[in-house]
Amino acid sequence: MQIVESFEELQELVAEIRSLRLGIITNFFANPVKHAIWIQKGDCFTERVNNTLFIIKQNPAFWNVFYCSTTLEELGDGVKALQGKYQDKTMMYDIVGREVQCQPLVELFKSKGCKEATLLVRMTRMTVPMDYTSDGTVRYASEKDLPIISHYLHEYFDEKTEQIPYDEELVDYTKEGHVLVCEESGQIAGFVVFELNATTLYLRYWFTQPVFRSRKVGSRLLRRFFEEGKYTKRQLFWVICTNDNAIMRYKHYGFTEENMFDYVMQYNYQQA
Repeated sequence: MQIVESFEELQELVAEIRSLRLGIITNFFANPVKHAIWIQKGDCFTERVNNTLFIIKQNPAFWNVFYCSTTLEELGDGVKALQGKYQDKTMMYDIVGREVQCQPLVELFKSKGCKEATLLVRMTRMTVPMDYTSDGTVRYASEKDLPIISHYLHEYFDEKTEQIPYDEELVDYTKEGHVLVCEESGQIAGFVVFELNATTLYLRYWFTQPVFRSRKVGSRLLRRFFEEGKYTKRQLFWVICTNDNAIMRYKHYGFTEENMFDYVMQYNYQQA
């Protein structure tokens, strides 16, 4: 296993697999900001097995494993070799796409001893004009807010399946104006973390403290979120398929489920 020294090096390694022109199967999409932080922190590694490149983010209790391969057979051989070499590690893989695209990969990972940890579905909403009036409780987050936001992310979200951002990533989101907080009684009652480009507003995390969940904190945050993206074409996010209450709430705001899924697969040697 090799530690990655630069984002350019990571791009070159992925390009080597693509240059084989034997096909491409991947769940890795390079992000210069996010992956540069992984590299700077010394948590990004690669392992090459024949025509498969694995990009590994090492967390203390588990690994997030991304792959770039040429065929299902090559990927299957690579997964078997990786798990055989690092038998004491818990590995998390994401399989993202339409159901018909995902199923062969899901079956492949199951055949290599993985289990389905969770399944997420993507929901989307086309932008529609709406009136927004601020009541003064929702504002952009500042860096002083980040310790409590980070605490809530780690306490209330599943680190294995929801890929909690590093604090350094939260700093970048804040500098871009992509973190909103709602204050109640001098406390951060909830927050939204999002990404924004010319056409799409992407909700990453939406959270309300349990003690404030009867005070419309979540709805105030979401309406301000919509306001941030009023010039985009659509808003989207991922939600756990079994979270019926959340899906019902999102449908209330005009979101619909797409045929886009994220199968989060988990490998534990002891359970294989």
